[in-house]
Amino acid sequence: MFVGRTAELASLRAELRAAGGGSARRAVVEGPEGIGKTALIHHALDGEAGVRVLAVSGEESERGLRLGVVRQLMDEAALLDLGTGERPAAGGGARGQSAAGAPGEIAAGAVGGVPGEIAAGAVGEVDPWVAGQAVCEVVARLSALETLAVVVDDAQWVDRASLRALCYVLRHVRPGRVLVLVACRDLADPWLPEGLRRLLAGDGALLVALGGLSASELAELAADPVVTAERRERGAYVSPTDAAKEALTALRADGRWPDARSPGSRLDGRLPDARPSESRLPESRLPESRPSESRSSESRSSESRPDGQWPDGQWQNGQWQNGEWPDLRSSGAWSDGWPGTAWPEVRRSDVASAARRLRAHTLGNPLHARALLATLAPATLADQGVRLPAPETYRRPFEGRLHACAPATRRLVAACAVLGGHCPLHVAVAVATGIDEPLNTLEEAVTAGLLRELPGRLVDFPEPLARAAAYDGIGAGTRARLHLAAARLADDDGAALRHRAAAADGPDEALAEELARFAAKAAQHGLWQEAAAHLDLAAGLTESPARRDELRTAVLEHVLIGGDVIRAAELAAVRNADPRPVRRYVLGRLALAAGRFDEASELLAEAWRHTEPGFAADVAEQLSWLHLVTGNRAEAAHWARLSAEQPIAGPVARPYDVLALGGAPGVSAPSGSLAEGVAHLALDEAGQACAALKRVVTAAGAAGLPHHRLLATALLAVAEHGLARWDEAVAHAEAALAEAAALGQRWLLPWLDAACVAPLAAKGEHERAHAHAVAAGAAARRMRHVAGERQADLAMALLGAADLPAGEPGGGLAAAWHDGAPPGQRPGGDPPEVRPLAGAGAGAGAGAGAGADGDAGADAGEGAGASGRAGAGAGAGADACADAGVWGGFVPDPRPARIEALVADGRLEEAERALEAYDRGAEPTGRRTQAERIRLTGLLLAARNVPTRAEEAFGRALDLAGAGGCPLEEARVLLDLGRLLRRTGRRKAAAGRLGAARAIFDRLGARPLVERCAQELEACGLEPPATVRLGLTPQELSTATLVAGGLTNRQIARELLISVKTVEYHIGKIYTKLGIGSRVALAAKLAAYGREVAFPASEAG
Repeated sequence: MFVGRTAELASLRAELRAAGGGSARRAVVEGPEGIGKTALIHHALDGEAGVRVLAVSGEESERGLRLGVVRQLMDEAALLDLGTGERPAAGGGARGQSAAGAPGEIAAGAVGGVPGEIAAGAVGEVDPWVAGQAVCEVVARLSALETLAVVVDDAQWVDRASLRALCYVLRHVRPGRVLVLVACRDLADPWLPEGLRRLLAGDGALLVALGGLSASELAELAADPVVTAERRERGAYVSPTDAAKEALTALRADGRWPDARSPGSRLDGRLPDARPSESRLPESRLPESRPSESRSSESRSSESRPDGQWPDGQWQNGQWQNGEWPDLRSSGAWSDGWPGTAWPEVRRSDVASAARRLRAHTLGNPLHARALLATLAPATLADQGVRLPAPETYRRPFEGRLHACAPATRRLVAACAVLGGHCPLHVAVAVATGIDEPLNTLEEAVTAGLLRELPGRLVDFPEPLARAAAYDGIGAGTRARLHLAAARLADDDGAALRHRAAAADGPDEALAEELARFAAKAAQHGLWQEAAAHLDLAAGLTESPARRDELRTAVLEHVLIGGDVIRAAELAAVRNADPRPVRRYVLGRLALAAGRFDEASELLAEAWRHTEPGFAADVAEQLSWLHLVTGNRAEAAHWARLSAEQPIAGPVARPYDVLALGGAPGVSAPSGSLAEGVAHLALDEAGQACAALKRVVTAAGAAGLPHHRLLATALLAVAEHGLARWDEAVAHAEAALAEAAALGQRWLLPWLDAACVAPLAAKGEHERAHAHAVAAGAAARRMRHVAGERQADLAMALLGAADLPAGEPGGGLAAAWHDGAPPGQRPGGDPPEVRPLAGAGAGAGAGAGAGADGDAGADAGEGAGASGRAGAGAGAGADACADAGVWGGFVPDPRPARIEALVADGRLEEAERALEAYDRGAEPTGRRTQAERIRLTGLLLAARNVPTRAEEAFGRALDLAGAGGCPLEEARVLLDLGRLLRRTGRRKAAAGRLGAARAIFDRLGARPLVERCAQELEACGLEPPATVRLGLTPQELSTATLVAGGLTNRQIARELLISVKTVEYHIGKIYTKLGIGSRVALAAKLAAYGREVAFPASEAG
């Protein structure tokens, strides 16, 4: 199976086509062993009609055979000339002897004029240049018939005389249909003659340098049926679940098991009554099972053991001996549905995690990656706690080089392997012992390719596989001795403990407790993943099963707090009989982060019922987050306050952040918390919010709390959007989104996607903005994330793609914040009973807002020139929004844009009602918000033909925006004022205002608003209209700008309310007038005439 290399294949095939056109071409494919050079060449040439391939290859053991490769080439040419063989595959030529046993006389007679000494093997006295001339004649004759590809593979092993002959061929080959392809590991290899290197690297030569495959390409390689079959034959499974899934996949493949998508399929994840036959299951020795502890296994005590574990028994002959089969769906194996055709026996998260680990371990080398895929179970590859070995394809040559070195060198390499690489040379020498000349020893290791020297006399392995191969080759006793020596020399307590653990030969309770104490110190410094690693080592050294399970629960908690939800889910699937309530809390926290809110509700409720003071604050905080995302802000506030009131504060609990995001005042929040930044956003103080949130991002990073850092980063993007720093806002929001997705923090995705919308829309990138809004809604609906759904609805409303979402009745949460006791609080301060969430989320659907208006005016759909489609239902929606009590969050308030759209459409009564409803909401707290509301009043007055009062309103708004340091709102006021002045006949004054507005918009990068200013300036008659400069009619100009903006003909027809045929007619006329023939050329043409005609007019609204 060939994957990836799309660009490289296209380059080689382009060279082949150029050669077919009569131009002799040369190309070199460079890359390390196993990187896929031969496969790439074979794939590029395979199936090409009218192409002959003359393929030869060097061999390390035959590098001393003079002109051996030239003779190979002559033999292959004889076969092609006689037509006695199939076209040889690239790299498949004979090595050092006549192909197919062709007699020397036949070969000599077949090549026409070739010296008989070469073909017959008497090459001792033949000059390489004479041999090169003979090869040139053969190539010329064969290329006269059809295109000829001459392939020289493994050039680093070709004998010197043949390389010189090849150099002659490249210099003197006649112009014709010839492509010479050379494959080598390193073009700078001193074995290659200097002249040959110059020819292959010079002008006119194609150099294809191959790197490793990407993680996604390795995942595709893992789906190769050949790899899957090899893994099945080797029995590479780690649990009964893996074996059962593989068996079911095989059953489905031969029609004995129904596809889940077919009628009558079982969708509950259980096996039917008919058991697969024993012959269908791998006959491999299976280690202890690793069942899941997700909701299905832990919380449904009526369907499983009380401790939530798998039934007792042993996996033999294809089933549990007590007759019960594992519930594959509850184990999370098929959480996204039944397995498909790509790597069917593992979860999708395992695929991604395994592919990433495989990429880092093998650097994407296909040969070694494929070898590991065939020998290791996917779950093993995905398990961060398992050290990956070196495959046989790498280990054998590495050991060969290692054993050829002196004993001192072998000891140095072993010491470096134990130290982990990247260590000082003197430390490695001290660990190894018995090395008298360290520099000479290091030189030998570097020359053999075993180690590499770094600046500062540091030593490391050239690649991860080298360290794995070196470590695998150390005996157990030697390895323990080296680890103990490394522990004595370590200047870091954690490193010393890790070395001692690696040297342990059995349970060691004292060492386990030392590791646990060190982990506690690491956690205090925010090093959660490091703490988890030490706790995992402690669990392995503990003899007591109960204590081991407690430590593994702690490992799971630390990994989860450290943000890696994917890794935490893998750990949760390991069998654990820890009966303590804290495990329910940890599993509930995992379910919340993974977006499984019903499961999180059950687990956290049970944890709270049996809570202990040490983690009560953390449980209450997680319940507050749960109620926030499911839309019940009152309960979220209650649980957040309850968490803050606990006598023992949780080490990572941030209840004030929940209060702030739910709309509560942040007066009691500690300084430097997320709540401080949210409070500034609520007061419309974007500058102060930006500074505070940057501090929060830094602090959360230092504390090792990714989910708080990601939320703070998203809100930082909101603040930057309010300051019109759209590029920074987009960069921060999309970076947070990508990191959350990589960590598996699914519960954050709707909010983070929504945070990307406003700054992208402000820049005029509506397609990207719309994609984020759609993704936010889809993710929220999948999880029943009510707060995320509301933010997604607001994002769609901001883009004009949906009506405003209805607000919650009764003033929402506002009254609750000002009552002394939140709803649900029992008299006397007792907490209410915790009940599992029901339905599609408890409580009214309210968004998780920042309690601020945000920056309402940055989307490109705003303004009096906006399309009328945005105004549908604005009146009622605005009323509902006003009743909602609390606004803000990750999306700016879309109501101002709706009001502008209604004014632009002439629906003034609706606009006035919407403005009144907007004014009835929360009092404007910042100058920008006040300026915005006054500007909207001015727009309405101007539309009602009351220019004097409108101009006064614009003047007040301009003063407020300027005093508040709000350049975007200031420019908007200038634009609206300039439009008013132009329409009342004061064109010169209008031009001054419009020019100032355009300068600000241009500086901010608001391309659609720049276009709107240009249109108004054209209307003032102070600069030539675009129609005059381009020679187009107004309708043709509108069509051209939309085409340049990337819209399809159908989209343009909808935008301009004309037929698709008319759009096609206009495009034809435009092409003729401008002398162009493509949409790309049209976009370039418009850009050349200035930015004001380079963007669609529709985007200005």
